[in-house]
Amino acid sequence: MTLSQNGRASDDKVDEYQQERAKELRPESLLCRLKYKNALPELPFDPKFLAYPLEPSRFLQYVATSLERNYKHELLTETDVGVEVDLIDPDIFKIDKSVKLHPDDERLLEDDNPAAINARKSRHQKSVSWLRRTEYISTELYNRWNKSDKVESKLGYSVKRHLNEEIVYRDRESQIAAIEATFKAAKKPIVKHYSKPNVHAVEVLPVLPDFALWRYPCAQVLVPTLDYFH
Repeated sequence: MTLSQNGRASDDKVDEYQQERAKELRPESLLCRLKYKNALPELPFDPKFLAYPLEPSRFLQYVATSLERNYKHELLTETDVGVEVDLIDPDIFKIDKSVKLHPDDERLLEDDNPAAINARKSRHQKSVSWLRRTEYISTELYNRWNKSDKVESKLGYSVKRHLNEEIVYRDRESQIAAIEATFKAAKKPIVKHYSKPNVHAVEVLPVLPDFALWRYPCAQVLVPTLDYFH
């Protein structure tokens, strides 16, 4: 009986302790978390201004980084950037006819005379008995013994003779007249073929540039089709 009473008494004490402990640990009425602050002590002396030894601009001045310096910005502007610059002044090429050239300068502007040039060459090509003739390493020795009448040699000789007889481009006036004659010849209608009398022109198309697309560079690309590989 004594043991059972002592055991029951000890159990009652444990229950009382747990109840008291539960009362102490009951939840607070506030649902927020409490924050405890520790205020700093006041300064023992008044604040003072101190001289700043560094320049304040070092914290305000903007400095670009290497990434920004190496980046290339794309310029989306017009071709002439809005500034029309004409580098050709047509007035510069106008000839002032009132100015007279010096006689020495007029000699420099004279056209070469082909007859005088040929005469000068023939004068230097004279052979004398006391001077050995220059010998060149070529097929001239072979051609000397093979003097066959070839079509190429005859054609070249006839063309050269025709050019020697031509007096169109001997001076400046004849050159201008020959150029003007080409414009007149282009205006003549094409009636017949130059070598085939039975061939006639059906349609004549002027050879003019494309005035709408001439300013744009274009490239023609030919892509082979499947039939090309078979």
